[in-house]
Amino acid sequence: MSEQLEKNNSVMYLKSEFKPTVYSTLIDEVDLGILLELGSIGAGHAATALSQVLQQQVTINIPRIHTIPPHELPKHYEKHEEPTTAVYMQIANNDCDILLAFDAVEAKKIAAIMTMAPSVEELDPAMEESAIQELGNILIGSFLTAISDFTGIQLIPTTPQRVIDTFDSIIDNFVVKQAITSDNALIFDTQFKRSNEDAKSILILFPSPQLQKQLVQKSKEQMIN
Repeated sequence: MSEQLEKNNSVMYLKSEFKPTVYSTLIDEVDLGILLELGSIGAGHAATALSQVLQQQVTINIPRIHTIPPHELPKHYEKHEEPTTAVYMQIANNDCDILLAFDAVEAKKIAAIMTMAPSVEELDPAMEESAIQELGNILIGSFLTAISDFTGIQLIPTTPQRVIDTFDSIIDNFVVKQAITSDNALIFDTQFKRSNEDAKSILILFPSPQLQKQLVQKSKEQMIN
């Protein structure tokens, strides 16, 4: 799988010393490592797509993966009342929520670049919403396509929805759903950077336990073949 990863990623990675902490006994370290590799493949494609859209190099932190009790999500990110613009999507044929969250100021900067607005102050609100939704489409679509190509599992995202609120308020909606379906939320946590500044953006996936098992099983089959 490492060879596949090297072939798929054409952007520079910012190395991380992160070691995943496992709170759940339902996922062993081998399976968690496989899911982390899948996240790396998807994130590499997403960063390449973002580089093409913005016409500037985008780097990403190697995706981190966590299994966290849902109620600990707000504490995990420590963003709390930060103004945030997010794009929310689901996978139509699997139970999986996807959230692409940007610092509100960064979202406006990216929207201005995408719409070729003279400045952030002159950015049309309707154009900004359309640009951010399209950005979510491109990034999430690239992420899922890379994972689908490797595993053979069809992952079709729904229409993106833009949300503007504080970070914790946006996350709270996911906490409620995750708490109902599982004692632990499996989170792919990928942070993007562009040019020489922190883009302050996070891509989070909440795959269902069933989808987790499918991804691991198909990946193991690819490794054997």
